[in-house]
Amino acid sequence: MPKAVRFHEVDKPLKIEEIDFPKIGSNEVVLKILASSLCYSDVHVTTGVIPVKRPITLGHEICGEIEELGDNIIDFKKGDKTVVYFISPCGDCDQCVVGNSSTCNHIYESPMYGFSADGGFAEYMKVNAKNLVKVTGNIPSEFLANLGCAGITALHAVNFISQVNLGHTIAVYGTGGVGMYVLQLAKLSGAKTVIAIGRSEEKLQLARTCSFADETVNLTNENLSDRIKGITDGLGVDYVFDFVVSTESLNNSSKIISNNGKIILVGIGTQPISVNPKRITFKENCIIGSNVGTKSELKLLVDLAQKNTLKSVSNTKYRLDEANHVFNLFKDGKIRGRAFFDPSSP
Repeated sequence: MPKAVRFHEVDKPLKIEEIDFPKIGSNEVVLKILASSLCYSDVHVTTGVIPVKRPITLGHEICGEIEELGDNIIDFKKGDKTVVYFISPCGDCDQCVVGNSSTCNHIYESPMYGFSADGGFAEYMKVNAKNLVKVTGNIPSEFLANLGCAGITALHAVNFISQVNLGHTIAVYGTGGVGMYVLQLAKLSGAKTVIAIGRSEEKLQLARTCSFADETVNLTNENLSDRIKGITDGLGVDYVFDFVVSTESLNNSSKIISNNGKIILVGIGTQPISVNPKRITFKENCIIGSNVGTKSELKLLVDLAQKNTLKSVSNTKYRLDEANHVFNLFKDGKIRGRAFFDPSSP
């Protein structure tokens, strides 16, 4: 029987369990999972920050090969390599019809793989074919899986929410996997200078050596305001993408943002936060949230990956039975880049 990583109770260890082979409807397929990446939202599920149906198989960054097809499937065939778009917008509400499918009014009423429906931390899963993006070309499966949330979240924040353009200066506050994609995509969008801000020298070094960031600031031993003033000739940055979302990170962001600049909250904060309103008012700044991206944005990212325009940050492979270990590493900030599960690993 196939194995899966199952979540049963908040703040309790995950369980590696045998599950039934998926039974599909006429519009669904069975995927053989090739890779499924670990996202911090998965950690938020296990700690109760994001409530989900339980028990459930976690994992929403998924790349798989079609193993079995429902009777109505005509656009795919057995053996096709695909990426899963893990949310299921209705397509008909006032948000969807104007292209805002990530804020669909009915988003919680349809399968959300890894949250309200079984996800990809498994050997096999079932998924509605409308949630699949077909892939051609020799792209690593872990890279593709990572695009299904980390990639589209970054692209949505850069291109749709903030609309980074030629000549802009941006900063990423928090250098996890999604932040690494923001750095790359901002540069591809024409940003003049991209700056990585964090506390882990190892992660900042990754941003530098992979040419994701033009400049880095280590908060443990550098003065943030002074460094940003030096980099920007005293003007500040046009956009700060905040992945920490705490009172400290928001206040620091408000100190380095330029006049009329935007602070984009991309991370999921776990506590209420406060900020000095005078800084926001006097500089006419905007604080705005950014959610996950759309299926069309996922298709664009797959195209960028196929053209070798975008670099992968998925770099650490684990077995399914190592789930609790890798979750603990992730919570402690010890994963550089992005970790992923390969269910075929012995």
